[in-house]
Amino acid sequence: MRQHKQSRPHPHGHVCCCPCHRHEERCHYEPRCRCGGPIVPPCRCGKGPHDGECPPPDRDPHPGTVELPQDPPPRFPTYPVPPRSTGKPPTGDPGEVPWFRGQVGGITVRGPKFGPRKDEFLPYLLVRTASGDRGRRPVQGVFWESPDIYIDPDHGAVAAPLLPPTTGGLARAGRPNTLYAHVWNLGKAPAYRVRVEFYWFNPSLGITRADANLVGAAYIDLQNRFTTYPTWTQAEGPSGAYASRGSHAIVRCPTTWVPKFENNGHECLVVRAFEPFLDAVSPDQFNATADRHVAQRNIAVVEATSPAAIDLSLDLGYIDHPSDVEIEVETAPPSAMEWLKLLDRSLVDRPAPPAGGIVAGLLGPVAAGVAPARLGDVGFDSRGTLLQPRQKFHRGCERLQIGFHASAADLPRENTQVFRVRQSRAGDVVGGYSVVLTSPWG
Repeated sequence: MRQHKQSRPHPHGHVCCCPCHRHEERCHYEPRCRCGGPIVPPCRCGKGPHDGECPPPDRDPHPGTVELPQDPPPRFPTYPVPPRSTGKPPTGDPGEVPWFRGQVGGITVRGPKFGPRKDEFLPYLLVRTASGDRGRRPVQGVFWESPDIYIDPDHGAVAAPLLPPTTGGLARAGRPNTLYAHVWNLGKAPAYRVRVEFYWFNPSLGITRADANLVGAAYIDLQNRFTTYPTWTQAEGPSGAYASRGSHAIVRCPTTWVPKFENNGHECLVVRAFEPFLDAVSPDQFNATADRHVAQRNIAVVEATSPAAIDLSLDLGYIDHPSDVEIEVETAPPSAMEWLKLLDRSLVDRPAPPAGGIVAGLLGPVAAGVAPARLGDVGFDSRGTLLQPRQKFHRGCERLQIGFHASAADLPRENTQVFRVRQSRAGDVVGGYSVVLTSPWG
């Protein structure tokens, strides 16, 4: 006879259902049956003696639910040697302790290995440096002409619309302006309470936290990368309404920005978007070429009939140790600047003015705060002798700035010229600024 666990004591003894009772339950005062065999407790289902397996009890389905067929759970492959044991010295080997310290140090510095960051179940926030940007860093090429930073001039933050009226708005000095940012989530997990920060900087070729001027910050929620709305939908956040399309959104800075007169509205703009716990960014990180959470818009547009001219004093920022740097000016056709499509698509198709009518270059570096030279009062034919296309020098710890001048003696109608100024250090571009000279459009 199969051995079974004894039944719980009944108030009047032990309930037994062994075959000697002809499948009738009997109650015994002793823990053994009168036939000499052990107590055979009845099945909890009430259908005869306990045989070791009971069918599941009948349950009424919960109202409003349905039973859906489910596939069995997947089987994951196993390996004879766990990853944590790869390369591990034998027990007692002198290298066992250094190996273990290296394993712990690797986790502390780089984090555990779960696969590519974009494929983890985490948010993957991005403010683009160019169209087609998917967050790969460092960026190769121009990174200071972000298509995700917009300006609505002549409107304060209270009166500004939910979406910018134009993606190519230009700041107006001494007037109220509203900033916008287009933020993306390319991760598999949604991101809640994403903080979007808006900053302005004096015209600079080396943006760092030391020169940051916070305009304001807003908060938004973003769905995962698989969620896209067919149209822009108004959503509400802690800082007010914003326009959402699921995995990406356009958010309006809740604080009005008034650019300085001395820079004529040509300040640099920086946006940072991050989620503090699951997709954070360092408080000191303002480098758009190295971090996908950061984007820069360092662009000056001069719309004028002939002659068109601009004088800019460009800050060189801070460096962590003395080194050689190179500042150079590149002259580019309108078609090379993708951002012009946001301003006016027709500008991209415009021809560049004749090379003989354009002067652009750099003055020598000077200490920060020194009033820059203005070449607008110098004869056009003499300006070229004062300018250099490239300046190479050694930088120490002192703060420096460099003057940039560009002018067109004869800017024909429907002509546009683009200049890009770069600062390079040890072969790496650490900052840039773009200048556009264009005849009136629209």
